[in-house]
Amino acid sequence: MDLTFRQLEIFRAVVVAGSITKASRRIDLSQPSISQQLAKLEEALGVQLMSRDRAGTVSLTPAGEFWYRSTMTLIDHVDVILQEHNQTFRASNLVMRLGVTPAIRGPFLSAAARISREQADFSRFEVSYELTGERLVEQLRMHKIDMAVIAAESLVNEASSFATAELWREKFLWAVPALIDDDQLRNALSRTGKRPIHPLLSQYVELDPAIPTRAATEDWYRTYLPEAVPTFRAPTFATAIEFVADGLGTANVICSLLPTLSDSVLQNVKLFQIDGFQRTAVLAMRKHLLSHPNFGRTFNRLIEYCRTDFAPAMNNRSIRPLSDILPTPARA
Repeated sequence: MDLTFRQLEIFRAVVVAGSITKASRRIDLSQPSISQQLAKLEEALGVQLMSRDRAGTVSLTPAGEFWYRSTMTLIDHVDVILQEHNQTFRASNLVMRLGVTPAIRGPFLSAAARISREQADFSRFEVSYELTGERLVEQLRMHKIDMAVIAAESLVNEASSFATAELWREKFLWAVPALIDDDQLRNALSRTGKRPIHPLLSQYVELDPAIPTRAATEDWYRTYLPEAVPTFRAPTFATAIEFVADGLGTANVICSLLPTLSDSVLQNVKLFQIDGFQRTAVLAMRKHLLSHPNFGRTFNRLIEYCRTDFAPAMNNRSIRPLSDILPTPARA
């Protein structure tokens, strides 16, 4: 049977990406080349593996479902063989690749790099950024990264494919410039305040559309500050809170951002916890890597660091409940 491992890798990339167009961008191969390789694969197998609609989105045939599952198993198995080869014969080439969203930076990444380097066989530590957990899961499936910090909800349909461990509970916060006093905040949130609201409370930082919490942020402002409009757009939570610290407006951010911020930023913002918005952050790793001593130890050490150092640091800041500044009727 005239099929190649590369053809199976291309087939997997198209299924994971959802279309040939998207796969082309992610594996750096032209669309005609991808189509040609898929045609050769189907010819070698004697079956149709997938079909495409007018938008270019692919769907798998029953044979395609079978070969996708088999391809994932085969690639995982080859990956284990290559890692055992590197461990035994080329240990100096072993690489740890961690995927995170942009909110995860600073001390967390330094700790992850240090932990990976404690394993003598790792010659290199790499960090890969994606705006969403879904994109990180895709990178895990395509073996572009080895482990990732993501929201548990991103793994709803993939939980059995990865080894996972809870790291922390992600709380959502309202960040306000420190120059706005509590009376001005209460006036703005009361809806019945006789004074005009502070100008900075009429504008907020809108997050990149790809960030999953953007819809929740818009709902929150419609509920609590309907007069506020999205005056700025930021690609990340880190940029959003820097806008707030510079006195440009308010923003919704996440608590895992806090241990990474400078004192100058923290001194120039007030932080209020928003009830009802919470996610669980997990560390996910391709399951077969757990049996590899270096990857397994790094996975467990990073979990330990998050639970004993990083997560507690999120709560050691001056975060106040939003009820502190909500008017009395809203508290009830």
